[in-house]
Amino acid sequence: MKIEMLIDREAAERSGADAVTRLTEAATRATFYRDNLTEAQIASNRRIVAISAPTCLAAASNAHQHFVAAFVDGAFAGYVIATVHAPDNRELDWMMVHPDFHGTPVSAALMEAGIDWLGAKRPLWLNVIRHNERAIRFYRKFGFEVDADAVTDHVIPHAIMRRAPR
Repeated sequence: MKIEMLIDREAAERSGADAVTRLTEAATRATFYRDNLTEAQIASNRRIVAISAPTCLAAASNAHQHFVAAFVDGAFAGYVIATVHAPDNRELDWMMVHPDFHGTPVSAALMEAGIDWLGAKRPLWLNVIRHNERAIRFYRKFGFEVDADAVTDHVIPHAIMRRAPR
């Protein structure tokens, strides 16, 4: 499997708004949903899909953000957005991988791209839906651990995961 990684403007141009929306829809359907979601939680998931393309485009041209898109054999496989809010407030902000590429090296390649840009020697954080155990296990492989004291106000319960500097 050959993974092609594109960044910022080139990534935005190659992936395209419609493809970002379709990929985000597929990724959220596979990982954000479960049987007992409320209407408000379903609406929250739909909002993520609706804002995904403009969020990626904005990140691609923001000096404090980094947008990376992964392609496998020409197929848009996933993306990550990394955000520097402040010198020691660095977030892996968005990570979406099409379900066809779950369990492949795509996710790891995107994580490494985000961590490298943010600075592996800096404290990093991300948020994850609490019921997404697969994602939590994946993030732990990269040194992230759930911060039991962190609280979020998401409609769907999220956990904050932090990674100490290395």
